[in-house]
Amino acid sequence: TGVGAVSLLALGASALYSRRLLRRIDEVTSASRRIMAGDLSQRLPLAGTQDEMDRLVASLNLMLERIEQLLDGLREVSDNIAHDLKTPLTRLRNRAEAALRDPAGGPAYRTGLERTLEEADELIKTFNALLSIARLEAGAGSDQAQPIDLVAVVQDAVELYEPVAEEAGLRIGLDVRPAGIRPDGMTVTADRQLIGQALANLIENAMKYGSNASGGGQRLPGRTDITVEIATRPGWVDVSVSDRGPGIPPADRERVLKRFVRLESSRTRPGTGLGLSLVAAVARLHKGDVRLADNAPGLRVIFSLPTALAQPTMPRA
Repeated sequence: TGVGAVSLLALGASALYSRRLLRRIDEVTSASRRIMAGDLSQRLPLAGTQDEMDRLVASLNLMLERIEQLLDGLREVSDNIAHDLKTPLTRLRNRAEAALRDPAGGPAYRTGLERTLEEADELIKTFNALLSIARLEAGAGSDQAQPIDLVAVVQDAVELYEPVAEEAGLRIGLDVRPAGIRPDGMTVTADRQLIGQALANLIENAMKYGSNASGGGQRLPGRTDITVEIATRPGWVDVSVSDRGPGIPPADRERVLKRFVRLESSRTRPGTGLGLSLVAAVARLHKGDVRLADNAPGLRVIFSLPTALAQPTMPRA
């Protein structure tokens, strides 16, 4: 009698558990079909039991969220390419056509060709930047990582742009904290060339968009227009580039890190909207991040990298 009762209880419990499991599988299947039909905002249902099934569904939901973000980014990039490249291509064609119709003949043709070459160079720069971002997001360059002194890399970048800033009537200042020493915490495992390129982009942006703070290029004694600062915190090195320009509203600071995003205030200046995207891609490749903050006035961009002690080697893609 006891064995029979236990057997009946076991069969009942098994049937109940199987029914419950099949019901959850049906719910997951139904949600999966809606997702496959094109509704990427759908997520698989969680029962809230924190069991193995719930953990599996939670992982799948994270994967679906990442896929949705990638597809949204792809659509946004496609729209931006169509929008931002249509204008220079149209301008290039119009200039070539105007040169052909100019009655001046040879001199007009030469001028038209020179302007066409300038437009073509800008387009090539845009595509090169896109290729660089794609390579970085695919992990290319991770095999070139080695321990480097970040202070030396930043000093080289500042010294490179000091003459250019002088010509523009700007002053670049470098601040290393703690001053005068090179602690081990400022050694990072990274690709020196990529880090230098990211720093160059940040300094160029500061010179381009922060140049109005000095009153039309007029220097104010004792004040730097662009400040490059290096500081450490546990496990991280922060390199910040600050300017005294109009800055970026808080609502737009995450958006400008995406490709081809240019604020209305910067549309009148040359550029592609890929500079900060490239910096963010370099940071992600090195397991770091990029943050934008208010410099009061101006913009402060913080480029953070894990130290060599926190990240002994950078994994290959």
